[in-house]
Amino acid sequence: MVKEKHLNLLERNLALRGMISHQYAEKLLKVSPVTVRRLFREMAENHRAIRFHGGIRALDDGRAGVVAIPQREATESEEKEHLACRAALEFNREGLNMIHGGTTTRKVAKYLEAGTYLMDSVLIAAELSRMYPGGGGPEVILTAGLLDITAGFLYGPKAAEIVRSYCADVFLTSVRGFDEHGLLETDDHAAGMIRVMMESSRRTVVIADHRKFGRRGICRLCGWDKVDLLITVETPENAEALRRLKKSGVNLELIPLNKNK
Repeated sequence: MVKEKHLNLLERNLALRGMISHQYAEKLLKVSPVTVRRLFREMAENHRAIRFHGGIRALDDGRAGVVAIPQREATESEEKEHLACRAALEFNREGLNMIHGGTTTRKVAKYLEAGTYLMDSVLIAAELSRMYPGGGGPEVILTAGLLDITAGFLYGPKAAEIVRSYCADVFLTSVRGFDEHGLLETDDHAAGMIRVMMESSRRTVVIADHRKFGRRGICRLCGWDKVDLLITVETPENAEALRRLKKSGVNLELIPLNKNK
């Protein structure tokens, strides 16, 4: 079908470019402006892209961290940096901590100077190895299991078995999204590891950038009663959602974006 071929071609180009304008799509597909608008609208309605005035941009799948506009990408990277810096203060340097690897929790590596950390993230472990080539630094325990090559974390029965053999003071994670009922995920493997780590820890701390509010997810990870602290950023877009969460009893802390590192 011609339309589906057009949609697939747009999606492939979007993955590479991050953003596609109306003019670019017209030349790429050799179709009229009306057809491009119709295709863009369908992609947005089916959650294959996000429309904006003049084109479409890629969705952030929570794993690859694809963001369309370079300026926005820099801002969101800074936002995640602040969240990771604050979250690192929650760890017990004298006890055991757990970390689930994600695009936001990955940035916590540079703040881990001491303590013991059990993690499923080979990317965080690799970063720590680069930071401490001569030894020293924190003690790292990696789970076993299968490797999700795209996201860089380990999962499966072996990984879960190792996690269950420990009892941590603090568990840190990020998630695909959340709503008024709780946390959401799009990946069954990630959801399974997060649940096991939650069950094996005394406290669960979640860090989330402002885009996570209202973001869709196919997996209902858990309710807010399982989260001890949500660390996030308030923006005009999520201010009302934050107010409702706080009113419902969610323990949250807001990090200002202009905070000095």
